[in-house]
Amino acid sequence: MQTCDSQSGLCTISSSDAKEGSLKLDRAELFYVGDPMCSWCWGMSKELKQIQELCTKKSIKFSVVLGGLRIGGGDEWNEQFKSFLKNEWQNIHQRTNQKFVYTLLELKEFNYDTEPACLGVYIAKKILQSKDDNSATVLAFFSKIQEKFYAKGLNPTKLEFYHDICKEFGISIDEFENYFHSKEMREELRGDFELAGKLGARGMPSLIYVKESSIAGSSSGYATYEDILKMLGV
Repeated sequence: MQTCDSQSGLCTISSSDAKEGSLKLDRAELFYVGDPMCSWCWGMSKELKQIQELCTKKSIKFSVVLGGLRIGGGDEWNEQFKSFLKNEWQNIHQRTNQKFVYTLLELKEFNYDTEPACLGVYIAKKILQSKDDNSATVLAFFSKIQEKFYAKGLNPTKLEFYHDICKEFGISIDEFENYFHSKEMREELRGDFELAGKLGARGMPSLIYVKESSIAGSSSGYATYEDILKMLGV
């Protein structure tokens, strides 16, 4: 079962076995490591939008990295797991005021597999890579998946879940579907999981600030906008 700490607001990454490594960067960069089906990432969604906007103003590159919370799923969909999710979501709502609905918990069967949602964001990153907006659109795409899942109770493991999101962001549904069914694209997605490991992220949401090719600051778990400002030193 997934492990989330209600005090720190951190969901532990269970899929990544990558080891930390060095990164060579030509400018300051803030990496956001998350997963659209990580509930604390949804809790921090508004703060992340503010942070991305700040980074753009301060000429800090902002990058979205998929951490892979529960790739493949496999947790038994029983009362224990559903109770864990309900309690966690209620805690997050009380702390962040983010909206949650609980219709998903009424399903008789559901595999909490986060790979399709991660893949959806990764495909958006690939298609939108020429868009010079410091990942603002990618983060918005990420947030739209979260909103449909948590606030509307829809199933992000199904391809049709992404159709209206693609339309909203001007992404060809045919192109998205081709990538979604591509084995090569799923292999590429692993590169993000490995990058999360190289950055030292062991949970989500995490923010890692890299400056002059070394980690200058990091934040693990839920953090306020003010907390991140202090971490960045701005």
